[in-house]
Amino acid sequence: MALMRSSEIPKDAIVVDELEASEYMWDIVYNWKDLSDVWALRHGSTILGGINAMSGILMNYHYRTKLKLGNYGYLSSVIPVSLMPAMLTILFHRYSITTNILLIKETCPLCYELRSSAIQLTLGTAYPLLLAPTGALMLASRYNTHRVPELKKGPKVLFEFVRKLTKPFSGALTTLSLIQVAASSVVTYFELKNNIVFRNKLIDIEQKILQSKSNL
Repeated sequence: MALMRSSEIPKDAIVVDELEASEYMWDIVYNWKDLSDVWALRHGSTILGGINAMSGILMNYHYRTKLKLGNYGYLSSVIPVSLMPAMLTILFHRYSITTNILLIKETCPLCYELRSSAIQLTLGTAYPLLLAPTGALMLASRYNTHRVPELKKGPKVLFEFVRKLTKPFSGALTTLSLIQVAASSVVTYFELKNNIVFRNKLIDIEQKILQSKSNL
């Protein structure tokens, strides 16, 4: 059965709420036999999460290297800087972008792509860029691996210190941001394309079933 939004409800229609509709559409997507029709819908958010995880790993590595941390506190820094952005990206993209595409909540492709890029940059650049130097500074101060400005000197001194640490990474940071925007746009484009293709096929299947019933 094809799922459609309509102001006029047919007599034989089954009315469902948004949660039920999203569950219904996701069931169809995950049970769809031809993966080429739905690969972006199934795996797009995971791909973007992986890209943001790699971004966090690179940022974490940069600050840890600059502050000569070695293996000190590696897990305590990699989880919030790399794993958390990846998991949040998957969740936010799946429920704010992919699910809305499946339910056709908007008809503006550019709106989806802009929102997807915003999620990608926020969780893949801004979030780890805030946590990576903060965590690295705390660990460097704790293990005395590098001379770190004292907190009593004020936030301005700390900010200037972090800016100097970040400056050599600015080129890579720009490249990562461009990759994230490009990846989010490409994945969202294919999600939109997948949705059109598999919906058209779903409608064709339904019409063939109805036609066969009418011929009996």
